[in-house]
Amino acid sequence: MPAESENRTVREPIPRTVVLTRQTPRAEIAGRGVLQVNLNWSVASEADLDLGCLVLTRDGTGAAVQPLGATFGDLDAWPYVSLDQDDRTGETSDGETLRISLEHRRQFTKLLVYVYIYEGAADFRTLGGVVTISAPSGTWRIHLDDSPPGATSCAIALLAPGRNNLDLRREVRWFTAQPWLSNQQLIDQAYGFGFEWVPAAKPPL
Repeated sequence: MPAESENRTVREPIPRTVVLTRQTPRAEIAGRGVLQVNLNWSVASEADLDLGCLVLTRDGTGAAVQPLGATFGDLDAWPYVSLDQDDRTGETSDGETLRISLEHRRQFTKLLVYVYIYEGAADFRTLGGVVTISAPSGTWRIHLDDSPPGATSCAIALLAPGRNNLDLRREVRWFTAQPWLSNQQLIDQAYGFGFEWVPAAKPPL
């Protein structure tokens, strides 16, 4: 009689989380599906941070996906980037999450993930901000722990299409808003998106 064989379930290895630093700032995001960019920060700070993404596509159109102006985007239609919510206090355990469609990665020219302080803190030094970028092919983490005094916004990461992937580059470039230039305008000018910006405010809590 043939020998009985044991039925075993083969488990796929869990991708390890890679921390992107100044020394090792780059990664390649392969495959299809959805790329998630999550921002979390300290509840004790009681600050309102806004996660956003500047999007530029190959046809020359662009968008800013962010809570301010309630421009939450769309994952299944242009700009193929969406934001799940506006966490006004840091109390939501999931923070704020951007989702980017990898199915449409070839339509992108570049995407810039950024964060700014809407209210509740003078700068980022005590906020404990952590950004986790996850895709079917891996997970990467960026710590926002080297803020200079007075910095009110940060360009976190730049994404650009490669041959068969999205190239991810850690930026962590800090900015301080000016009376004549907003956080978004400063970031836009530094990375050459060329958007037009108008003043906006959120309704009170």
